[in-house]
Amino acid sequence: MKSKKVTIAIVLFALICLLSSCTAANEAAAPGDGDAVQTGAGDTVQPGDATSGLKNSTAENAGTENGTAGNVGSDRITDENTDSENLREYVSGTDELNAADRIRNALQSNDNPAVNDDLIRLFFEYQLESHNSKGPYHQYELRMLPEFGEKKALDWDGMTVFIHFMANSFKSDDEGYSFFTGEEFDRTADRLFADLDYQHRSSSYFKYAQGIYKSTGWDVNGGVYYRLKEISRDGSGIFTASFDGFAFHEFDSFDASADEVSENMKAVIDYAGDRKNEAGMHDILLEIFLRDNYDEILHTNQHLKISFRLSSDPEFAFEYLSCEREYL
Repeated sequence: MKSKKVTIAIVLFALICLLSSCTAANEAAAPGDGDAVQTGAGDTVQPGDATSGLKNSTAENAGTENGTAGNVGSDRITDENTDSENLREYVSGTDELNAADRIRNALQSNDNPAVNDDLIRLFFEYQLESHNSKGPYHQYELRMLPEFGEKKALDWDGMTVFIHFMANSFKSDDEGYSFFTGEEFDRTADRLFADLDYQHRSSSYFKYAQGIYKSTGWDVNGGVYYRLKEISRDGSGIFTASFDGFAFHEFDSFDASADEVSENMKAVIDYAGDRKNEAGMHDILLEIFLRDNYDEILHTNQHLKISFRLSSDPEFAFEYLSCEREYL
C-alpha cells in the first residue's frame, strides 16, 4: 500500500511540473480534428477532441502562417522560453513585472504621441510580458481581441475566446474540457472594456449553461507579433493605434530547417545571418521592427486598429473601446 501511494504521488508531481512549464512565450498546441473556423478574435480556431484544450507542445517561437488562434486549457509561460535577458518579463511569486506600467507612463504623459523607437519597443515588450502561471498572457491580448465598436457588432465567438485567455482560469473538467464561470467572464470584461454591453450565451467555442462556459474542444496554433504603425490621442484622452501583424508557424525557430519555417521566420533567419547563433529570435525581430523598412523585410498578414483609454489595472494597460481587423 505504501508503494502504491508513493507511485501516485510521483505521478501527480510529474503532472504538476508538466502543466507549469507547458508552452512558450508565443503559444503552441497540437492541432485538433475538424474544420477550421474564422473568428473575429483573429485567426483560425480548429475544433478538436475533448482533450485538445489541455495538451500542448512546447515551441520557442510559436506562430502560424495564417495567424491561427485557439484554446489551451493549461497554458503556462516559463522563463526558459524567453529569448534574452533584456526582454525577459517574468517573475516567480513577485510583483516585479512592469511592462504595463512602462507603456502606461509613456502614454499618459504625452498629449501628442507619435511612433518612435521607445513606443515600438514598449508595445513589443508588453506583448511578450507574462506572469508565468499566474497570467495574464499579453501575447494573446491584441491577437484575440474581438472586433467591436460603434459601427461594428461585438463578435461573440471572438469575445468568449478572448475572455478565456484573459481570465487566466484554465480549469478543466473530468473530460478534459476547459471551463470558466460567468462571474469570471464579467470580472475580466470589466477590466478590459469600457461599458461594453453583452448577454451571456453560448458561442462556437464555448457552451454556456447554468453560469458556466465550457469549451467545445479546439486548439491553438502559432503566434502573431504586432508592430505599432500609427498612434494618436484626442482631447478626451482616447488613443487610436494601428498595427501591422506578422504571423509565424507553430514551431518556428532558428534551429528549424528553412523548408519548414514560415515566410516571416525565414526572413528573420536571413536577416540575422551568423548572429542567430548568439542572438534570440525576439531580439532580432525587435531590431527589424525598429527599422523604417520593417514591412519590406517581413510579410504583413493583418492590419489591426484599436481605440482605448489607459487603464489603472495593475496587469492590463488598456481599456478597449473598439477593434477593427483586416486579414491580408
